[in-house]
Amino acid sequence: MLMRMSKKTSVQNILIYNWPIFRGICLLHQRYKDVCFLAIAKAALPNYWLRKCRSAVWPTNGRPVHLHLGCGLKYLSGFVNIDANPLRKIDIWLDVRCGLPFANQSVESIYSTHMIEHLYHDELEDLLRECARVLRPNGGLRLIVPSLRSAVLAYQDNRRDWFDDSFPRHFDSVGGRFSNFVFCDGQHRTAFDLGYLQEILGRMGFSEVEESAEGVSRLYGASVPSFEPNEVIGLPHSLYVEAFK
Repeated sequence: MLMRMSKKTSVQNILIYNWPIFRGICLLHQRYKDVCFLAIAKAALPNYWLRKCRSAVWPTNGRPVHLHLGCGLKYLSGFVNIDANPLRKIDIWLDVRCGLPFANQSVESIYSTHMIEHLYHDELEDLLRECARVLRPNGGLRLIVPSLRSAVLAYQDNRRDWFDDSFPRHFDSVGGRFSNFVFCDGQHRTAFDLGYLQEILGRMGFSEVEESAEGVSRLYGASVPSFEPNEVIGLPHSLYVEAFK
């Protein structure tokens, strides 16, 4: 599986241990991380309001704005890189559960990889509703999430090698590896297939929702950021979706 620790870029993965003794071995338990996330959300809230006021006073004046939500270790040039971890290279320190501090219809595109599966359903709806609010007409959203469909097919075919054998815990059984992929030791709040994403994105104000792929993008064209260039052909680990207003 290609979704290793370096890919865990969301707000829910800030406290992955980075010391050599822990690297690749364990995660801080989710019950403790939840307490930290609550503190981070409160600490970042003033920054949200400052940015919101700034966007009202100094609008973009037609300049294109492209957001990268939950950037983590992957800083993208040409994007406004947003993350809740202030130790990362970012443009805005923000817990996206607070909202997006941008004016209505002021953003050209939004890009996010392996982040929304870490949100509770109400948090997910709030964030997607915010995305629809800030996007300009015909603006788009590109989401990349773990593929539930692929995981189910790999499990049914007993493809142990398709799953990572040690992250976040070591399992030899295909069931244990499937659990690692889908639940990620309690970090993942939900799992997505195309139909589920189409349903929830449609409810939040997106009129067109379509499946995409690595290196393929209606939204970004040839300039689409690379995510998993060496992905397994035929049974990808990630689901790529683009949605338009």
